Amino acid sequence: MTFDPASDGPVFRNELLAVLSGEDLERLRPHIQRVTLVLEQVLHEPGEHMDHVYFPESGVVSLTADTKDNGVVEVGMTGREGMVGASVVLNPHATAIHRSLVQVPGAAIRMRAAAFRENLEQTPIFRDHCLRHIQVTMVQAAQAAACNARHEVTERLARWLLMSRDKLDSDEMPMTQEFLAMMLGVRRTGVSLITNTLQSTGAIRQSRGRITILDRELLETEACNCYRFIEDSRKQIMASTTWALLI
Repeated sequence: MTFDPASDGPVFRNELLAVLSGEDLERLRPHIQRVTLVLEQVLHEPGEHMDHVYFPESGVVSLTADTKDNGVVEVGMTGREGMVGASVVLNPHATAIHRSLVQVPGAAIRMRAAAFRENLEQTPIFRDHCLRHIQVTMVQAAQAAACNARHEVTERLARWLLMSRDKLDSDEMPMTQEFLAMMLGVRRTGVSLITNTLQSTGAIRQSRGRITILDRELLETEACNCYRFIEDSRKQIMASTTWALLI
């Protein structure tokens, strides 16, 4: 992690940790560890007890569900705006329901679940922001389910690329077509056709293992309304001073 020369305290890029005061940081300092997130690294496996929680500072982590009979599909994604292992906020004995898989490499702050819960109790603003993040995750999952059922793959892919870009703060994303196919729950050949179409419009450029967004506005016109709904809902939930029930 980096340090602020003026305060000699950690400065977090993760938005949940960024709300902590200097006093809160001092209490937290012995319990945190900066770790590297490696491509396709599994942070939590279904059925396992969540011993640690993660606060990404860069990169993207996907929550994936196994249908058992028809492969794996993404049901949520988290970047520096949130945390991985949010169930621990609600249940001290939480076990993972979905696999947490590193989609884009990066770095994260790791904390033991027990220490995390202890700090939640002592830091109301931290607890409030973590609870709001859970609501954001619920909105994202519910809207993604509707999107996957009703919208074409081109719209879904455009939405997914925009959401990933927002979490990375970069127009360049390390991303293979095989991984995109798994995240969207479609065949690789279908992803290849769609990325070629988006490239022909000038919205993106694809190369081996990488996708670059060339025209964000154009990509937004290709995406369904679900992208804007999810993003606007996130901003409202995290910024409001009172809870707004959006689902």
